[in-house]
Amino acid sequence: MKKKIVALMLAVSLTVSFTACGTPKNNAKESSKPEVASDTAESKEADGEKESGGDSGTLSAEKNMLSVEVTIPASLLEGSDPAELTEEAEENGVKEVTQNADGSVTMKMTKEAHKELLTSMKVSIDESINELLADKENCPSFDSITYSDDVATFDIKVDADSFGGFEGIYAITFYLMGNIYQALNAVPEEEINTTVNFINKDTGEVIQTGDSASMAEEASDSAE
Repeated sequence: MKKKIVALMLAVSLTVSFTACGTPKNNAKESSKPEVASDTAESKEADGEKESGGDSGTLSAEKNMLSVEVTIPASLLEGSDPAELTEEAEENGVKEVTQNADGSVTMKMTKEAHKELLTSMKVSIDESINELLADKENCPSFDSITYSDDVATFDIKVDADSFGGFEGIYAITFYLMGNIYQALNAVPEEEINTTVNFINKDTGEVIQTGDSASMAEEASDSAE
């Protein structure tokens, strides 16, 4: 699966989600430190596993013995070219692409192509991390960033003396990366959640933390 397809989903979802930003929580409990993710697919890809989301407005994935179906909601495809996405997908192992009436797109692919998609997403995440660590103008305090193999937890080690300003807003980027990866890996919709911890690189203390589920809940409450 070309990384261009992955980048499209991530970039568009970032644009959509920044309209509902939340504020990470401070001094919350410390989570266990994750290991840097490997390039292997999740162990949950055993034959016969099947999970799916029921809302056309969310990403969902469904697995069976021979193939995987991934549905991308219309909200994540705004501004994209359906024909181009279909062409790229079919060129890279997707057996069937369906344009749904609600604007969403369902892609049916082999398990091998699905594993390649997940691997490509981790490669894209790694590239984004490297770019952030190199951006000393906007992220001067960032020292290292690791994530768990299921991409559900990110640990960002920072220089506590210089951490602040708008650096905490980058948690939203990782919320999206984690949530999209989990959705495509057939994690049930109600279980999808990504936690981001900002950690003092010298003491190991969690100085700021937040999670995507809490952010979504806060955004929903404020909209009412």
